Amino acid sequence: MWCSTLSTPMNKKLKHSVFWYEQKKEASGVARSVTAPLAADRSCDVIIVGGGMAGLTAAERFSREGKSVVLLECDFCGAGASGKTSGFITPDSEIELSTLVENRGPAVAKTLWEFVSGGVEQIRTNIHTHALDCDYNVQNSLFIATTEKGMEHTAGEHAARKQLGYASTLHDRTQVQSVIGSKKYFGGVEYSDTFGMNSYLFCQGMKAVLQQKGVHIFEHTRVDRIHAGGVNANGCAVHATHVVVCADRFTPQLGALKKDIYHVQTFLMVSNPLPEAVIARIFPQGKKMVWDTDLIYQYYRVTGDNRMLIGGGDFLWTYRRKENVSPTAFYTRLLGYLKTHFPEVTFDVEYIWPGFLGVSKDFLPIVARDPEHSNIHYIGAASGLPWAAALANYVADAIVSGRSELDSYFSPDRKQPIGPAVQTVIGTPATFALSHGIIKYLK
Repeated sequence: MWCSTLSTPMNKKLKHSVFWYEQKKEASGVARSVTAPLAADRSCDVIIVGGGMAGLTAAERFSREGKSVVLLECDFCGAGASGKTSGFITPDSEIELSTLVENRGPAVAKTLWEFVSGGVEQIRTNIHTHALDCDYNVQNSLFIATTEKGMEHTAGEHAARKQLGYASTLHDRTQVQSVIGSKKYFGGVEYSDTFGMNSYLFCQGMKAVLQQKGVHIFEHTRVDRIHAGGVNANGCAVHATHVVVCADRFTPQLGALKKDIYHVQTFLMVSNPLPEAVIARIFPQGKKMVWDTDLIYQYYRVTGDNRMLIGGGDFLWTYRRKENVSPTAFYTRLLGYLKTHFPEVTFDVEYIWPGFLGVSKDFLPIVARDPEHSNIHYIGAASGLPWAAALANYVADAIVSGRSELDSYFSPDRKQPIGPAVQTVIGTPATFALSHGIIKYLK
């Protein structure tokens, strides 16, 4: 009734490309600014490997500390998970506060929650300080129940927030219909101080800021070897006092943390711009960033130009080793989810793309030093952009001032639901899938 109905199983106008990249192209006429690859030997204080959220944030921090910085990116800044993500900037990413409380206790849960909340504010500060044009939209977060059992989960999240002194609102089945224009949900917990953004434009904006500050950024530069004296890449050598590897799920390919970091695959779709009247029907009390209580959950929000962004996955592909480049089934599934929950709205989907997100077995990130060379640091499995930003600052603090109070929580040697011996037998995909189920649902 508000836009054209899809008449075929797969919309012929659907683009198999990352919507965020197209926005950059529409704004500037090119998909991204071009930075030359490394072509000569260099020396610096700190080498950053990886041009996503963690790498860019770390480079900004070291630059503020007066360090000379070289950043090497194998593709382009924002090419990985950081630039393909949904842009939900909330501390509640792959692991909820209630899960942290049950698994770690309230004191540790609060410490970790304050840490990742600091990542939210770090991203917000960079947006405001550097006037980044990245579709910054303040939106409350809403964790919403798809079943009666799911309502117990959201109620538990509200209770954990109340226990630790964080404000939130618990909506029952009747109340939630005034927040989300659907009769399919059983309730939810809502809280503020969160926002959405175009994460790719954020990365590109930070890249430009860093170049102005004198950080040397080389894209299309693949690191071949990491060693105590620096790195080798593109046939050149970069010598440095410290190396910080922010390669996330690609870290095992660099020879480190092979049993500790894996990935989960998700898919994202973006609709055409929806009229304000339609948005008001979906979100009667204002736009929200929503994710549900399903094990392989769905999540959605509205962009600044009123496009519906929705993501999700399934058991078949979430833990697969290789990327699914034929997303027809996910188009049908996610569009069906929207139609089921908002039957009066017709969504004309314009973009769909897959993405990999680096994860650990317990969803907490990995911070590690190389066992042989203490000047080499690794940041990985940051399941959410706020975690990546917070970890970048943490490692910078570790190098500059010796910060270490959270090392035991982020160490790759911490106790996990499934250990390396069993992992060798059942394989990495099964290990991570089972571990995630244990952490989130078998407390």
